Amino acid sequence: MLSPVLFCIDLDNLLERLSRSGVGCFIGKTFVGALAYADNIVLRICDVCAAEYCISVNANKSKCMAILPTRRRSVQNCEFVVEGKSMEFVSSYSHLGHLTTDRLDDRYDLSQRRNDFVGQVNNVLCYSQKQCSDVKYKLFQAYCTSLYGCELWNFVEQ
Repeated sequence: MLSPVLFCIDLDNLLERLSRSGVGCFIGKTFVGALAYADNIVLRICDVCAAEYCISVNANKSKCMAILPTRRRSVQNCEFVVEGKSMEFVSSYSHLGHLTTDRLDDRYDLSQRRNDFVGQVNNVLCYSQKQCSDVKYKLFQAYCTSLYGCELWNFVEQ
C-alpha cells in the first residue's frame, strides 16, 4: 500500500515543476495542474521529471484529442512526443468507462449508460424473482444505481 503514496509524492514534484515553468493550466495567475491538457513544453517537462523518478510513460496508451471551435475542425502539423514516441490523435476517447469526444457530444455515452442501466435492472429482476422486495431493493441499489462519472454528462440538447 506504499505505492500510491510514493506515486503522489512523485506527482507532486511534477506538478510543482510544471507550476514553476509557467506553462500548463492556469486560471488567471493560479496554477491548477495539468487538467487533461498538454502541449509539447508540458510533455517535455513531464518526460524529464519521469526520467528522474524512473516513471515510464507509455506513448502507445496515451492519446491526444484537440477540442476546437466548430469553424476549425482539424489540427495541422502538430505532434506530441513522449519518450521519443509520437502520440496518436483521436476524435474520441474512453476514459474510466466514459466516452469523451472532440465535439463534447455526450449522446453516445448517455445512450450507452441508459442501455447498461436497463440491462442491469433486467438482470436483477430475472435473478431475484423469488426474493422479497427488500432484497430486490438492496440488489437494485447495489447493481443498478452507479452514477460514477455522471457529472461529466451535459444534459442540454445540442
